[in-house]
Amino acid sequence: MNPVTRRASNLLWPVLAVVIALALWQALTAGGVFRPDQFPTMSSTMVAFAEEFSSAKGWLAVWATLQGWFLGLVIASVAALVLGSALAFSTFAFRSASTVIELFKAIPAIAILPLITLVLGSTLDMKVFLVAFGVFWPLIIQVIYGVRSMDPTVLDTAKALGVRGVRRFLVVTVPSAAPYIATGLRIASASALILAVVAEIIAGADGIGRQILLAQNGGMTTYPRMYAYILMSGMLGLALTGAFFLIERKAMHWHESQRNITSNEERPAR
Repeated sequence: MNPVTRRASNLLWPVLAVVIALALWQALTAGGVFRPDQFPTMSSTMVAFAEEFSSAKGWLAVWATLQGWFLGLVIASVAALVLGSALAFSTFAFRSASTVIELFKAIPAIAILPLITLVLGSTLDMKVFLVAFGVFWPLIIQVIYGVRSMDPTVLDTAKALGVRGVRRFLVVTVPSAAPYIATGLRIASASALILAVVAEIIAGADGIGRQILLAQNGGMTTYPRMYAYILMSGMLGLALTGAFFLIERKAMHWHESQRNITSNEERPAR
């Protein structure tokens, strides 16, 4: 199978799976297997989807969710990169902080949502704080282990060449830990979106989650709209994960793991 046919096949099967899932959804709901107050038909959900996202209302909700996702993820990423690198270079600091990191990592971010809402209200700041808190701890662990896995020879060579301070951090530390950081960011992206939507549902902040909550409270006639926003949140998560995967492949084309993926895709089938 040549590469073009292989890529076409890789695209065809996911599309076919979606079509089958939608057809099954319509058959089960229209056939009465599920009651309308439990699960609206696929056709009514798609009509609601078109109505919501053919106007500014739906996209404003998406934008509000993406704001919390983006700002929280950026703040957590920068903090994790700086603090994680500092801890990784000091064995004493790493051992001292590891218990605290594991403790906070074990706390579900949703558990502190009532406290954050009490302090910050149902605002963008609340959403950003929750997202940043939730994704910071897994990210800093990825950064620490990425930096600690760095080849000592690379570090010694940088010292011998006089590469120090910020320059060493940017041209030696970050590229060496890049595989760990990239994986952590891809996972954190999905977690950040989940936290943003959950914050909107529970605390009522603007975004997709708030629209889901309003549609749920509107009664059976607005259930298709609720499922339309749920569907949009899933599509958004899929798009963000795919974007991070593509960025990772382009930015790290030099790394062995990405070269293996490319070679496997281009290798002809026997």
